[in-house]
Amino acid sequence: MKTKTLLLVGLCAIGLCSWEAKAVNTTSLPINKTEIADPPQGYEKIDLQGSLMYGIGPNSIVAGASEDAVYIGFNQSFGNVNISIYNGMGGLVYSTVVNTDVQQVIIIPFTSAASGSYIVELSNASGYADGDFDKN
Repeated sequence: MKTKTLLLVGLCAIGLCSWEAKAVNTTSLPINKTEIADPPQGYEKIDLQGSLMYGIGPNSIVAGASEDAVYIGFNQSFGNVNISIYNGMGGLVYSTVVNTDVQQVIIIPFTSAASGSYIVELSNASGYADGDFDKN
């Protein structure tokens, strides 16, 4: 094993190796091996729009709402993301900051929220995404 390693190092040193190091933009790679394509069963998909969605890809963030919770899944790292939910009158009903390097799925309990229309907004230093949903 040691001889093979030394031989490989020697060949590379004299330029006979064809391996070339390339930079990879890790922000476009999925965090997990399994990419989240849709919210879990029981959640109605929230159609997100905004610069966070367009910069990396249409499935970079997946969101959904059920009668009991709001689901948000991150397929890429966005660093710290502010998550806010507003009611139909524009009043803030929920707010938190999530480190997407550590937490890729967020489930926000929503059982005590009143029926009506809501907007979920995600933002960080790079941009935002938002979408609306209804709670019956």
